[in-house]
Amino acid sequence: MRHLRVFWRICVETMLGIKHSGWSNWLVVSILAIALTIFGSVLQLTMTLKDVVNYFGSQMVISAFLKDNFEPGKVAQEISQFVEVRLVEVIDKNKSWGEMQKTMKVASIPNPLPNTLHIRVAKPEQVEKLAPKLQLLSGVEAVRYPMMVARRLNEVRHFFEIAGVAVTAVLAFATLIVIGNTIHLVIQARHKEIEILSLMGVGHFYIKCPFVLQGAFYGAVSALFAAVVIIGVELYVIKPYVSNELVSFASMMPTGFGYNLVETFLVMLALGMAVGAGGGAWASGRYIKI
Repeated sequence: MRHLRVFWRICVETMLGIKHSGWSNWLVVSILAIALTIFGSVLQLTMTLKDVVNYFGSQMVISAFLKDNFEPGKVAQEISQFVEVRLVEVIDKNKSWGEMQKTMKVASIPNPLPNTLHIRVAKPEQVEKLAPKLQLLSGVEAVRYPMMVARRLNEVRHFFEIAGVAVTAVLAFATLIVIGNTIHLVIQARHKEIEILSLMGVGHFYIKCPFVLQGAFYGAVSALFAAVVIIGVELYVIKPYVSNELVSFASMMPTGFGYNLVETFLVMLALGMAVGAGGGAWASGRYIKI
């Protein structure tokens, strides 16, 4: 019961702190909501583009040309044991030669084509790792793949990952400062109460915890507002307009790219509460001298 009373009192003190903040509450929530909206939008875009890059990378084909005295099925089975390999397709040389004779005028000569394996990987960065391994196999005569395309896909993927982390860090730092300054104003307005509690022997945790919870409250409310904005844009802008413009392109792509809205909201909620609580902890630790 004692712990419940302490918890209830901390919640009451948190609400009093929010009440004392006045118009500053709306300022903090507005700034943090804008920051989380930008973060959520960047997260959606980054994860979607990253998935697109991974999709195209997984569709990239490595062609392994086999030596004539090796059985394609056995070599394909050996290659399928590599962890990077997602799919191995055997291209019979006789079938390829027959199709070439149907579509092109070729001389009546013995079949010069080798048996070929088309290999697909799970991730684009695995293309350059797998190709040298294939070259070392005794049954493989040569390996061909679009090397520059693979490198460009990897560069794009890394760029999106770094950009997402950088934007998140900048927004989190800016929001942390704003929340910290707001909590500082609350501490100044209630400094006499804090001094009295300290003289009464109240613990540091009890005094500082309401300010941490106040910051977390700002983060939760801001994440809710940001989610409403992102959902509104998704329902009334992206789906009816952008999706229709990209329907011909989207038909080539599988569904389910990027984070869904629930995942995005949970990430924004966690980040908002973490940043808010961090701002409250920083301000209370710096400006409350007990």
